[in-house]
Formats: sequence, structure tokens, C-alpha cells
Amino acid sequence: MSKEKSVSLEEHFENIEEIIGAMETGDVTLDQSFELYKNGLEEIQKANAILDSMEQAMLKLNENDELEEF
Repeated sequence: MSKEKSVSLEEHFENIEEIIGAMETGDVTLDQSFELYKNGLEEIQKANAILDSMEQAMLKLNENDELEEF
């Protein structure tokens, strides 16, 4: 049973930038562009999930100077 490596938000952003760079070169076929696009969407979804969990974990001070979830 293999354990999936945890990928950081920064790594997802780097992957997205690489995918965009590959698509912008114009040296890819239509099929390759479609695969890159799908991979990019998956990376964006994973990054959004990390951002959502970070947002939920953030705390703020309320008007009574108590910490509460953001």
C-alpha cells in the first residue's frame, strides 16, 4: 500500500506554471494540450482544496477579543 506524498500549495502553483508554460510553447499537439489542460484543472482543484482548509483554520478576534474561526 503506497502512501500519497503530500504536495504543498507552492508545489501545486509551480506545477500549474509549468503546465501553462508547456501550453504556451505551441510545440504540443491538440491531444497533448487537452491532457495538459485536464492536469492543470486537477492542480487548480487541489490548490483550492488546500486554500479552503487554510481559510477554515484561520482565526480572527471578535468584538469581545476572543478567537473564533474565520
